[in-house]
Amino acid sequence: MKSTEIHTRRKKIERKKKSNKNFSIYKAVVGLRFPYPTDFSTKVQTIMESPLATTLGTRMSAYLITSNDFKKQRQKINKQIKNLRHELNLINHDSKKYKVVKFTKDQYQSNKNYGLIYLLLAERDFLYGLEMKNILEIDDIKLKLKLNLNLKLHKNYKKLLITKFKRSLIHAKELLDLTNEESINDIKVELFVYTALIIGQLSIVKKNWEKTLHAFSIAKCGLDYLYNTHNNNNNNNNGEDENNDDDEEEADSFNKTLFNELIETLVDPSLNLAISQLDIHSTTDLKSIARKHCHDNEVPYLTPVLNLIDSKYTTTADNIANEDNFEISKQVNWRDHSAYIYNDEVALKISYLNNNIHWDKSNDINQFDSIITQWNEILSLHKSDTERNQDDDDLEQVQNRAILLTYINYNLLFTTLKRDLLLIGQLAKIDDNKDIIRLFNGILVIVQNLKDLPGVYNDEDLYDSLDNLEKFFIAQKNQVIAESYQFNSQFAELLKIYQFINQEISNATTTTTKQGSSSFYKTDFPFNISTNEQIAIFKNDITKKILQNQISAQFEQSKVISSSPYTIENLNKYPKGLTTIINLNKIEPMMCKPVLFDVAFNYISYDSTKQITTNTATTTPVETSSPDVDETIDNENSKKRGFFGIFGRR
Repeated sequence: MKSTEIHTRRKKIERKKKSNKNFSIYKAVVGLRFPYPTDFSTKVQTIMESPLATTLGTRMSAYLITSNDFKKQRQKINKQIKNLRHELNLINHDSKKYKVVKFTKDQYQSNKNYGLIYLLLAERDFLYGLEMKNILEIDDIKLKLKLNLNLKLHKNYKKLLITKFKRSLIHAKELLDLTNEESINDIKVELFVYTALIIGQLSIVKKNWEKTLHAFSIAKCGLDYLYNTHNNNNNNNNGEDENNDDDEEEADSFNKTLFNELIETLVDPSLNLAISQLDIHSTTDLKSIARKHCHDNEVPYLTPVLNLIDSKYTTTADNIANEDNFEISKQVNWRDHSAYIYNDEVALKISYLNNNIHWDKSNDINQFDSIITQWNEILSLHKSDTERNQDDDDLEQVQNRAILLTYINYNLLFTTLKRDLLLIGQLAKIDDNKDIIRLFNGILVIVQNLKDLPGVYNDEDLYDSLDNLEKFFIAQKNQVIAESYQFNSQFAELLKIYQFINQEISNATTTTTKQGSSSFYKTDFPFNISTNEQIAIFKNDITKKILQNQISAQFEQSKVISSSPYTIENLNKYPKGLTTIINLNKIEPMMCKPVLFDVAFNYISYDSTKQITTNTATTTPVETSSPDVDETIDNENSKKRGFFGIFGRR
């Protein structure tokens, strides 16, 4: 029996999947975005910390597809309500004398579960309405045929749908009154957003498009505010609080994903439906439309939420520009092309960046990181706007969006390029050649991406300038490699690299100006990335280094060939035109002739007769000398004393 039951359950699941073709896709997408289907939702429901996570988060985590799924989820909520009533001692045993008990603000302040009961009641009735809606719209074909045959039953289902949505709205309004003095701002905003979603769904069923537009506009502004608030809190916690609880981090991540999912799957499609039904021909983005129509006052009891949300999420682009004292430009110019900006949000952000001219002269890396982030936001906004209007047949709008895309990418790439050059300047101070070479490789990729932008290839001046810019950065990269050879005293290899750099820079295409001078670049680049003056300085520097390293290379070669340590023997090995030939710090003493022999050369002689006499004395007997001989010897000795009598020998 157990195996049979398992088999039947598997068959039911397969039928459920076949009833909706998008089931697997929906489950794959939602399953990734909501990784806490059961345990996490029950944790949230113990107290009313996040009303949207308790209701819509649980709903999406349960993968509700068919009407039976909505029914089971509604039954679960019934059990939760029953348990809460038992916990709060709200059980009425006499069903005949049943009275609806309304909770007070004091009760809510003492125990948040009183508000949770209202929230679950609203969610239960709303799920009942969605169950009816699912039966009428997306259930199986057999049921549709049955409903078409029985129009009365169809009308009853629709009536029940509207009734349950209204009941849900009543509970939501009671909850707003109960939580009027709630101290946590995010909880109040979530309750208003939840109420706005109920009103929007009810207005769609009743085809009241003005209320639909107003309700979903408030919901979009509120969800945008909540998403950015949780995102900022997450960034602050990651940087400061190391002991942050894992459950809180999971809850925060879950809420961010939920807010984003609600905007993409529910709010934005509903806004598009309301706009199409009201024939609002607007080319602006949905965010700008929501900020404009959230002040319509179609539902008065929703407007207090605008005071709870930061004004930058509810203010239009024109008002923001007026507050910051700058004008919004709806047109951009790039080279010889101009494009109109249809998206107000994109126009606001581009105008804000263009009005901060001091960034163009800044050398702060952190500031350039901020600019890159803003350009990336503009790029994502423009891409989403382009995707939303991809079926537009107006060729002028298509061309304007293409030019704007090139303009955004052009500025984004050059901003990134400037940031990387500033990093290279910092690394050059600490002689970190490996990271410098790595950054130069990234810069070359950026330049190649610039060359591949639409419209660049047809612009001859810009393309040639970017081509020369690429050669310049290759030369700088090779210069860093050459310095590594110089550090290892490999002057021959060093000289070859410098000669290669000089040849590549000299062979680059240049233009001759009216004054007769050659111009390396035909156009100027943003942030003064590279100029013709820098190229001229670089060429002179390379020429000097080639001359200097010729000397070093020849000297190193001469030390291998000749073993002579004397400079006089190596003079013919140096080229002409040198300013410095001798290094005085390396002068070595040389052997020379003694001064004594130069001055007294004519007065120095050696007594050869004495040596002969000594030799013969060993063989012949000694004879007494005569007086004449002694006199001659004395005369010779007196002559040998000579100059000042100090150089003679006795």
